[in-house]
Amino acid sequence: MGKPKRKFSSDTKKKAVDDYVSGRKSAAQVAAENHVSVSNIYNWRVQLDEKAKNQDLSELEAGGRSREDAKFIMELKAERDAYQKMVGEQAVMLELLKKRLRSTTSQQWSELTGLIETLGG
Repeated sequence: MGKPKRKFSSDTKKKAVDDYVSGRKSAAQVAAENHVSVSNIYNWRVQLDEKAKNQDLSELEAGGRSREDAKFIMELKAERDAYQKMVGEQAVMLELLKKRLRSTTSQQWSELTGLIETLGG
């Protein structure tokens, strides 16, 4: 027979996920500290994200929104977050390209300038 399944408190899961998401520790470090597999840390993160979404949905409904409106608002927020992440990643790429541009040959400079202009910098 297998080992009995261990139970972890919400606080333990929340702290573990926070350590991982914040970048203070890797998923492997958090897993080792809690004597679980890395997949547990990923699963806990998904569970906590779902719990937060459901709580946000409930708060919108409690504020007088219909369930459909609340879901639509949540979808819009998720879309906004995805765009913000994309914009942040592009800003980092542009900064790296600009730094590279300062230390390149004339042909590389021309290629990088075209790329930066294409990306909207």
